[in-house]
Amino acid sequence: MTLAAATAIAAPDAGADAAARFAQGEHCMDLAANDPQAALKLAAQQQTAPQPDLALHLRICAGYAHERAGRSEQALAAYEAAVTEARSRSLQRHLALALTLRGEQNAVRGLYTSAIADLKEAYTLEHEHGTHAREVYVLNAIANLYADRNVRDYDNALQYYRKTLEAHEQRGDLQGQATAHFNIGSTLESQEKLDEALKTMQRAVELDRKRGAPLDVADDEKAVAVVLSKLGRHNDALRMLADVERLYAKGAAPDSIAAFRLSRGIALKRAGRYAQALPDIDAARAYFLAQENLRFLEKIHDERAQVLAALGDWREAFTARGEYEKVHQKLQDQLLDERTARLRVQFDSEQQKRQNELLERENAAAQRELQYAASVRNWQLAALVLSLAGIAALAVLMTRQVKLARTMRDLALTDELTRLPNRRHFLALAEAALSDAKRHGTPMTLAGLDIDFFKKVNDTYGHAAGDVLLQRVAHALRGAVRPSDAVGRMGGEEFSALLRGADLEQARTVAERMRAAVQSLDCSDISPDLRPTISIGLSQIVDTSERLDALCKRADDALYRAKELGRNCVVG
Repeated sequence: MTLAAATAIAAPDAGADAAARFAQGEHCMDLAANDPQAALKLAAQQQTAPQPDLALHLRICAGYAHERAGRSEQALAAYEAAVTEARSRSLQRHLALALTLRGEQNAVRGLYTSAIADLKEAYTLEHEHGTHAREVYVLNAIANLYADRNVRDYDNALQYYRKTLEAHEQRGDLQGQATAHFNIGSTLESQEKLDEALKTMQRAVELDRKRGAPLDVADDEKAVAVVLSKLGRHNDALRMLADVERLYAKGAAPDSIAAFRLSRGIALKRAGRYAQALPDIDAARAYFLAQENLRFLEKIHDERAQVLAALGDWREAFTARGEYEKVHQKLQDQLLDERTARLRVQFDSEQQKRQNELLERENAAAQRELQYAASVRNWQLAALVLSLAGIAALAVLMTRQVKLARTMRDLALTDELTRLPNRRHFLALAEAALSDAKRHGTPMTLAGLDIDFFKKVNDTYGHAAGDVLLQRVAHALRGAVRPSDAVGRMGGEEFSALLRGADLEQARTVAERMRAAVQSLDCSDISPDLRPTISIGLSQIVDTSERLDALCKRADDALYRAKELGRNCVVG
């Protein structure tokens, strides 16, 4: 369900004049969803209306029209002004609408603290006023935050998406059902449950076709194509994306077109058509750079680095990887107080509070009965104050301990110097991948890697130079492997790579790419004579009884043979 549709359903139960004014505002919102320019014209004509509620509603509509037209800066400015005015005039329903729209814009920009605060307040207002349709819409927006790949609370996201699906099914709302199926499918895709995701997204396509909404069908089919691409059905994916492009040509918003170019570029990359992928990814990069959209730029820089590395342009690939690291770090800084625990505290605690209201009233009544004497009442009040203070102190302590535990967990799983998974984390990933490979009967190869003559680098140029080299090698290895692969630092100058679904022939291709990436590193700033290389040993799963330690040993043995053969080579 679009916000315009939810607004139309949720017209306020007020006097005839107020209802008529609200109807004018909802007409503008509905128009903005389909014809932004016409909505802007209507809003401009009527924003001088003497009624403050109508004038404010039309200003919100103008912001929504800018958003639908891809002008996010103008949209956000309009929502900011609308929130301020709605608060000053105590127009609670208009405040809820403006907060919802501003919250969604902040979520798109990766400003999760502001987004959850806006959406939480909007949900409370809609719940208090009993505007069910818009309450469901805001619930969906909060679920979108849980599902964001920087938050990744997918179980909670699925729980709330399914609640919205039930609500839309009860109302017979096909558009809302299609949106819920789309969101559930996208979340299942994030959990790598691709077969389930495909079925759910195809249901969204069916519903939107039944509605006769070609642009919504295009959005659905783009998502289906992405899943098909991940499943390795590249021809089906690219054929469907060609259909999507034809549908988008009929009037898709600039944001949708840029996101489509990114999806098609990634699909072409997965199909091994790197030269065709790069123009699409570069087009998406140019658009989202102008929008300063960090959430998309993080993905774009990562994919672009992989494509450039596959094309052999290692210098540009290294630059793209650096851009990815900068954006990723910026998002991580913004997310410092945005993890799942905060979302649960800010939203779920409100849900729990409402569920416990009856119990609290019963407890209050019991307390009044027990306080039959003044002396007993004073002692109970003192005890209650002390208990609450103790509970508050414990809550603060527990919150700090949870944050500290998560920070320590991240540090325990990541190598501080290279930011790669450390030995413990990598072996856990490898153990899980080995179990999956055995269960599904798919190949898997482990690669042992070692920087050649690394001790000489430390002895000649110093340990600081050695650390810089380790960081550069780590970046090169991460850029050279496939998206499904993992690289970890095992200690010193030793690394390992986990190549999921790769037999020895496929693994040798990836390994040669890693070897070439390191050989191409420019270390002239350390010394003109420094030309780093690596040796690589490969071992593939032999049978379902194979243990990880045996696989690691065979990779080490192959690595030693590579050293004996003169280094800077792949053996396996």
